[in-house]
Amino acid sequence: MTAFIALLRRLFWGILAVLLVFFAINNRAPVTIAFEPFPFTVTMPLWLVLFVGIFIGLAVAGMVTSWLRLKGFTARRKAERRAKSLEGEMADLTARAQDAERSATENAIVVGQTGPVRR
Repeated sequence: MTAFIALLRRLFWGILAVLLVFFAINNRAPVTIAFEPFPFTVTMPLWLVLFVGIFIGLAVAGMVTSWLRLKGFTARRKAERRAKSLEGEMADLTARAQDAERSATENAIVVGQTGPVRR
């Protein structure tokens, strides 16, 4: 099954590459891009303008995704540290509670038929 999926993936990328080549061949007309407040103009083929736009969009999306992953990673690490801290505190409090119970039973007063007796 994975070999079939790999074949479909290669087929998809091959068809996409052929379509992009046809698109580039059919859109070779020069386009002038002006950066309005500045006196700069650039003339390049239409296909290059579109591909550069797509590339910039993918780069920005990749950076945003990476930033969000890093943010989630740091939040997870912080939560793990807090959980370990709370587990240690819980173990300490449990031990203190057991010690308190033990000392309370050792110092308990037992009331019997002959009167109170200290253990």
